[in-house]
Amino acid sequence: MKKTLPLPDRPFWEIRQDDFLYADKTEYIYRILNVDKYKTCFLSRPRRFGKTLLLSTIAALFTRERDLFEGLWISNSDYKFEKHPVLNFNMGFSKTGTPEELITRINDTLTMMADTHGIRLKSNAYGEMLGELLAGLHGKHGKHGQGAVILVDEYDAPVIDHISDRDLALENRNVLHNFYRSMKANICYIHLAFVTGITGFVMSSLDSGPNNLWDISLKPEYAGICGFTPGELVTCFEDRFPETIRSLQDQGVLGQNDDFEELIALIKKYYDGYNWLGSENVLNPYSILCFFEQQKLGSYWPKTGRPSHLTALVRENPLDFILPQLDGYPIDEVLISDITNLSAIPVLFHSGYLTIDRQRVMMTKSNGFEMTDDVLSFRFPNREVAIAYNKTIFKDVFKPNRNYLSNMTKELPNALAQKDSDAVEKLLRNLLTSISYLEHPTASQLAPYETFAESWQNPASEKYAVSEEPNSTERYYHAILHGSFLSAGFDVHSQGAGAHGRNDIALFLNDKFRVVIELKYCALRMLTDKGGKSGNESKMKERLEKVIEEALDRAENQMRRKDYAGPYRAAGCRVTCMAVAIWDRDKVAVRFLEN
Repeated sequence: MKKTLPLPDRPFWEIRQDDFLYADKTEYIYRILNVDKYKTCFLSRPRRFGKTLLLSTIAALFTRERDLFEGLWISNSDYKFEKHPVLNFNMGFSKTGTPEELITRINDTLTMMADTHGIRLKSNAYGEMLGELLAGLHGKHGKHGQGAVILVDEYDAPVIDHISDRDLALENRNVLHNFYRSMKANICYIHLAFVTGITGFVMSSLDSGPNNLWDISLKPEYAGICGFTPGELVTCFEDRFPETIRSLQDQGVLGQNDDFEELIALIKKYYDGYNWLGSENVLNPYSILCFFEQQKLGSYWPKTGRPSHLTALVRENPLDFILPQLDGYPIDEVLISDITNLSAIPVLFHSGYLTIDRQRVMMTKSNGFEMTDDVLSFRFPNREVAIAYNKTIFKDVFKPNRNYLSNMTKELPNALAQKDSDAVEKLLRNLLTSISYLEHPTASQLAPYETFAESWQNPASEKYAVSEEPNSTERYYHAILHGSFLSAGFDVHSQGAGAHGRNDIALFLNDKFRVVIELKYCALRMLTDKGGKSGNESKMKERLEKVIEEALDRAENQMRRKDYAGPYRAAGCRVTCMAVAIWDRDKVAVRFLEN
């Protein structure tokens, strides 16, 4: 008999009492308590990934009867099932709060807990109140060597919910710092402290307060502590596979002869891919539950909302977030960041929009000494997240006209198949025209990357150079094309690696048709005389034509020399290569390469 899916979210005890579906995570909890014997733990995972359920499981382990765990892994282990008082804190209660409101909420929570256990608190300062409560619980309920269990959910909410107001975020961080400092000072009264949240960098910025918390976020043995592993996907949902296959066949998503293997491949394509340095990827639990509940592919997790701190940071530094650079980030830089100067990769990783692709060791030299550094490369975890992220970021930053995107959806595949350069130029020109000049990058936004003068031609030179290395403006237009193609519903891959380099964009129009695009941006300053004044109209036209031809020539030569089409042809695909030159914000030239 199929178990009911736990939608909406339900606590562990309710899931077990009412026989809802549950992926057994008790072996991980046993490892924390009996193998690694951690007294304090910290875990970061994206929103809707099962952190709250994990905490309620731990709470039930110390407060409920053993019968609740009957049939789970831990019930067959040597775990003692000892009772301990549990203190639950959810810092998400202050999403719009000032530091004063945050302190009041913490004080009220501590007072309520003390009243529940019949303990009288003398202080009205939350740090001292926590110490009094822990000491009181130890004296009243504990015996030698025992203590309370502290569970903290959404620990970082008071900070990241106010990231657009750095002063307020820092003030709330100071409140949290004092809370964890009190917890550290009273560690002798604590049996286990387990803290969870979305980000790791807020925890790392709390100075010495929580430095006794052991971070298990990237420990391989705990990679599957939240979410569904591939094995759990089968054991938990196998009884739903037959009807799900029939439903997807009726929708035309699966073929009439497709079966178990095709369903698993489809699920993994859309919802698999999260990795925290474990041997297996983890599937997004919320999306998987919704998929089997509704029996259709959908953008489930992204529709639950986007973290407010991500929206605020995108508005501050749009170019960082449109096409983030995903290779070679030191682990420390990802996990330990300054909240006053956050970069895109840590924010996107902790928010669930990126996941770890691989880890490698990089050799560096410092003061004559060779050193090694563990670095990470990142990727989008799956198709669901990649499409949703690029669509929302693209629309937030560029605000394109929807009609142009609709026209692109209808007309671009045929124009590419026919190699109709005029039609493609018109579609791209209309797209660029639809983006207000107010949305184009300003000099201050370009400054952190490269300026026109640094990126392009020396004004004293007569050569109309077009660099193979993209500058920030070219990267900006690359982002527009990438985002518009995705928003129009196409399968888009940027910076695909081949044997000799990375192409700019590859459009996967169907299983056997690929369009490889190389983009060049032509700076208008190339069209002026040495003194900076414009020449006559015919001379300017001649110079413009030379610049455009050189841009297209360089794009074509680069695609041929580095064989960008090779990997796709080797996979049995039909490949079309297209060079694109852009200038003057909304002018486009296209050239299709002859095979």
